[in-house]
Amino acid sequence: MKIFGIEIKRSKGKTGLINPPKTVRGKLPQSRISKPSYNYSYELLKNDLKFIKPTFALDLIPTIRKLGIINPNLSLVLNDIVQLSNTGHKILFDPTVSPEQVDEMRFEIQEASKDWADGVAGVTGIINKMIAQIYVGGALSNEWVINEKGDGIDYVALVNPELIRTVYNEKGRYDFYQKTQNLLGMEEIYKLNKNTFKYFALNGDTEIPIGIPPFIAALESISTEKAMVKNINFIIEQIGLMGFLEVLLQKPDMLQGENEIAYGGRLTALLTETKNNLKAGMDDGIMVGFKDDHEVEFHSTTKNISGLDAVFGLNENQIANGLKFPGSFLGNKQGGTETQISIVFTKVLSQLKNVHELLKQNLEFGYSLHLLLKGFKFKYLSVEFNPSTIADDLKIQQANEIKIRNLRQLYMDGIISLDQYADGMGQEKPDQDEPRVDMDPNAGKDAADAQKREKDKDTSDRRGRDKKKAQPKRKDQDTKTP
Repeated sequence: MKIFGIEIKRSKGKTGLINPPKTVRGKLPQSRISKPSYNYSYELLKNDLKFIKPTFALDLIPTIRKLGIINPNLSLVLNDIVQLSNTGHKILFDPTVSPEQVDEMRFEIQEASKDWADGVAGVTGIINKMIAQIYVGGALSNEWVINEKGDGIDYVALVNPELIRTVYNEKGRYDFYQKTQNLLGMEEIYKLNKNTFKYFALNGDTEIPIGIPPFIAALESISTEKAMVKNINFIIEQIGLMGFLEVLLQKPDMLQGENEIAYGGRLTALLTETKNNLKAGMDDGIMVGFKDDHEVEFHSTTKNISGLDAVFGLNENQIANGLKFPGSFLGNKQGGTETQISIVFTKVLSQLKNVHELLKQNLEFGYSLHLLLKGFKFKYLSVEFNPSTIADDLKIQQANEIKIRNLRQLYMDGIISLDQYADGMGQEKPDQDEPRVDMDPNAGKDAADAQKREKDKDTSDRRGRDKKKAQPKRKDQDTKTP
């Protein structure tokens, strides 16, 4: 293998390169050659700071936050995402940590996190808000605030993503700032400390670290829906839900000596009295009038708006697409087989893995910082989220069963070592140098055969149940004569 024209060789049986690192370093640039290309204007501020504007208006984030409270579709999606994403998690430590210390550190996090935020139920409530923040603002933005003694985390401050600004520094990286206003309405700018402030964007396609809210694509369709509902509400207020009743009266003649004003007042009083009498009659189901003097006709509006559900359905599909959420989950009338529904649900669960990765990185940083300040010693810790559903957990366990069987067979055949076996199972190293018990070479085959027999038995039982069900017949197949 060649890198920059230098032949790179590995020594047999040892890790590392034969070539000294200096040989390679001499061919590498020590700074960035490419330049950031901003097709966006800067936000010029005092103090000679130039904040980079993202590809969308940051003012849209408060709008999304408000719609998450009052809009049925967005509120439903946000609630479901929080419920599906917050599956609970485990804190794992490196193998050098004793079981006693693991229990002690987990207990420390469990108890300390109860005071890390106000108005929530410990770390579970904090994670709920973090998930909502990711989808509303397009990023997880928070500061792990150290207590006055400097021996642990005091609380977690969620910083609204729309207040975050970035500056391209001389090292080719980005510094984070918070742009806000004080109680007097005066603008204030704070440079955030990278050792305590963490910002993790959910998505984006440029090197600008500001995340793009995933719900932003649904705003236009939500606005259309609001206009449609407003128009329908106006129609209902004016003519009622089912329609309106039209009553025409025979206009009485003007009385002798009656002027125009008095005549007009008498007509208005007659119409008002007739309207009140009709309303009272409609309440008790009785309506009376004089033949040839009253002409009554009901105008239905329902037959004229029969296609309105199709128009609403089209717009709701657009909203679902903008929210990146299946329309069937929003209550839309979308059919589908059980397999199709399963595929859609699997897609939703797979999207949550990205959210879990943001939460994982953030929690690992906060937990590690707190435990290190408390004086605990460990190499690393990792956060592992639980499966979203029982079915999801079943698939994971089934996949692990097959993986174990395959790795075991490879080890038995002498293809991989016990260390590679452990690595394949996600472990840093084996617990022991040799297996605890002798491995049965037929164990893998026997397990596979047993699983196949169980599957065949389930299929046979299902067919038996189907045969017992009464099958409907067409009338032309009925041999009985009436």
